[in-house]
Amino acid sequence: MNSKTKKDELFDKAQELYGKKLDRRLSLSDLEDQVERMESMKDEAPVVKPSLIPAKVQNVITGNIFEYNELFRGNSDLQVIEWKESEEEDPNGNN
Repeated sequence: MNSKTKKDELFDKAQELYGKKLDRRLSLSDLEDQVERMESMKDEAPVVKPSLIPAKVQNVITGNIFEYNELFRGNSDLQVIEWKESEEEDPNGNN
C-alpha cells in the first residue's frame, strides 16, 4: 500500500522537471504556488547580469584615489570604490 499524497506528487514533479526540492513542511497551497512559479519562470529567459570590473580604487592607508589598472589586482592596500560594466564583446554581437 503505497499511496501518494498531493504533496508527494508536487514534490516529485518539482524534482523531476525543475531539479528543485520543495520543503514538505509547507502547506499544500504554498507548494502549489511554488510549482506554478517554477512553471512560469521556465518560459522566461534567464536574466543576464553585466559583469563588473573595478573603475577606481582607493589606498586604505593614504586615502589616494587611482584609476584601476590590472597591475593593482590582489593588492590588499587598495579598496575598490567605483565599478563599471565590462567592455567585453557581447557573444550575440549586440555590443
